[in-house]
Amino acid sequence: MAQIEKVYMSGGREKIVVLWVSRHPPLKAQIEELERKLGSVIIYQLSGVIPNAEFIIDYIKKLNARYTVPVLPLSMIARLSELAKQHNFIVLLARMNNIATTKDIDEAKKLVNEAPDKRTLATHADGLIRIFEFERFDKLVKIELITEPL
Repeated sequence: MAQIEKVYMSGGREKIVVLWVSRHPPLKAQIEELERKLGSVIIYQLSGVIPNAEFIIDYIKKLNARYTVPVLPLSMIARLSELAKQHNFIVLLARMNNIATTKDIDEAKKLVNEAPDKRTLATHADGLIRIFEFERFDKLVKIELITEPL
């Protein structure tokens, strides 16, 4: 089941609504970057089971969101990109650099704790833990799939 909650609201009169679609709330560095780029913001986090991109559109409309930051499978992001043109919102992608990979949870936590405002970790079924560091946001312009014969 999906849940929505307001996770951040900056000062100022005019606020830009951002819908954050992820299991994890935004990092402090991500919030600060959104404020630098957009001005005063209200960030709502949509988490839980997201069945399709159209489901997200309902929340974008309800909240009157101008931006969305999806952390979803590429196929859903591609569909969201198509819908953005029809529904007049902008898709932003958080550029996260993989700075380390380990199987040691203590090592992973230590690396995150060195810069907790901009680092997070992701655990995988194979036992690997990847540590990611936020770099910037990119505006999604187009997703293109190009193939060639094998």
